[in-house]
Amino acid sequence: MVIFVCLALFVGGFFLRHLHKPFLVFHPESNPNLSGVVKFSGVSLIIAGLIAAAATISQNDIFISISLLIVVLDVVGIQLMLITFFPKSPKK
Repeated sequence: MVIFVCLALFVGGFFLRHLHKPFLVFHPESNPNLSGVVKFSGVSLIIAGLIAAAATISQNDIFISISLLIVVLDVVGIQLMLITFFPKSPKK
């Protein structure tokens, strides 16, 4: 669970650090909509990571399960939002 929390916080911080520079195939510096998605994703992962950290500290199994579900759904939502910004290949 500690590794899971660290990964959520790292990815959230990564998104927030890359608001104005390109990463992978994305260019949020040139697309304000993508920049908004990246900012929202970073903030939501940081918040979800903090909730998961609180669940880890509390050692409550139900709270841990709920926090795991929240982070997993958050990551899936982020992926679905980012897929719309993939560069389109030219049609032949």
